[in-house]
Amino acid sequence: MSETKSPRLFLRIGAAAAVTSLALGVPSLLGSVGTVSVRTEPVANRVPAQPVVPVVQVTPPPSTTTTTVPTPPPPPPPTSGELAIFWALKTLGTPYRYGGSTPSGFDCSGLVMWAYAQAGVRVPRTASEQRSASTSISQAELQVGDLVFYYGTGHVGMYMGYGQILHSPRTGKSVEIVPLNRGGMSASSFGRINRIK
Repeated sequence: MSETKSPRLFLRIGAAAAVTSLALGVPSLLGSVGTVSVRTEPVANRVPAQPVVPVVQVTPPPSTTTTTVPTPPPPPPPTSGELAIFWALKTLGTPYRYGGSTPSGFDCSGLVMWAYAQAGVRVPRTASEQRSASTSISQAELQVGDLVFYYGTGHVGMYMGYGQILHSPRTGKSVEIVPLNRGGMSASSFGRINRIK
């Protein structure tokens, strides 16, 4: 009488083989009729799983656009009064000389005449003539280079801006910058030089 194995025994052997192969991490194939066919692979020959590298999406930098800024217009050229003050400032400290109209010595109207001549504008010699040759303006209208007259037309200075004048005061003094109204010296009128080429 041939010995036959119980189907339960095959199931037990198959289950044991499946558990063993799962525990070892070895894939298994179940054969027919509950028999187990196991194909093993040495641990050393197994290829390790490759790490998952996340794909990084690189966004290109925004394209630079060139914006053309309009070139500002050049500043306006200086006025003749501003040029005259520029030259008059070079004479600061020059001694007063009655009738003088050169950098070796100035009286008040000689300084005005010389400074305007350097700016390319011809003006008369005396304070009285300079008052007649200028356009009458108010103190509120004063601009750099305008004339400020004192004692009628007994004295003249050039307006510097910010309430200051530049003038050649009197014998014993030198060309200086002083407040428009100082001490007993109070402005009597104001004039703007007309362009007399």
